[in-house]
Amino acid sequence: MRPEILVGPLLAVLALILVLPGPAWVRHWAFLDRVPRAAIVLWQAGTVAALVAAVGAGVRVGLDLWQHRPAERVWVAAMALAALFAGSVVVRLVWSVVAVARETGHRRARHRAAVDIVARASRERGLRVLAEAAPMAYCLPGLRDARVVLSQGTLDTLAPDEVAAVLAHERAHLRARHDVVLDFFTALHRAFPHAVRSDIALTECRELVEMLADDAARRRVGPESLARALVSMAGSPVPRHALGAGGQVLRRVRRLRHDHAHPVLAAGVYALAAGLVALPAVILAIGS
Repeated sequence: MRPEILVGPLLAVLALILVLPGPAWVRHWAFLDRVPRAAIVLWQAGTVAALVAAVGAGVRVGLDLWQHRPAERVWVAAMALAALFAGSVVVRLVWSVVAVARETGHRRARHRAAVDIVARASRERGLRVLAEAAPMAYCLPGLRDARVVLSQGTLDTLAPDEVAAVLAHERAHLRARHDVVLDFFTALHRAFPHAVRSDIALTECRELVEMLADDAARRRVGPESLARALVSMAGSPVPRHALGAGGQVLRRVRRLRHDHAHPVLAAGVYALAAGLVALPAVILAIGS
């Protein structure tokens, strides 16, 4: 058997590893919490590499069949399956990018309009206060009309420095456009068929985005105020299409004890991400 014939199956195996067992293994790398920005790049690189490997596997198998032409019926059927597989991945990716952008954009616009009607406008630009007794805080991203939403319960329950920490967290989401990062990752996630789709990478990316906002708030108000605010906001509801300071916070509070950069670790994670993206191309080049 000629070695280049194995390139297609090898790429298919690589795609399956990157989608299924790979994320389950990487999620236990606790050191990634120290470099959340690099960790997000790593998760996205793994997903992109899986997509490239899946499309490359379909294309390469099709080319091999075209060159070697087994029995006519087998050749036609296999060529059709290979083309259908590669094409479906590409179509699903394009469609999911468009669908996610439209879906989230419309929902956020409707939610902003509703908030402007039922919430009290603050003196601070873009801040709205809901007449809700339970602590709640989230932001609604937008190009020109972003909103930060707090409940009256948040203002009544948290100390002034803790409220400042929550506001710094939400505004960090808006400044860095973390919604774009998550929307793009959601589109990549939806591009995979349900049978070979893992929620781990998307879940981890959402948690890492919260850590990035935590780091921005910590630089502004300090780790103690932020930790108290996160504990007070734990479990508070956040709309699905918004970004909020509530949710699962134990993991995030623990990492606030470490207040220093890790440039060497970040560089290593970035290098690993670059290697993942390049791996399918390298396999294709070796088999050419």
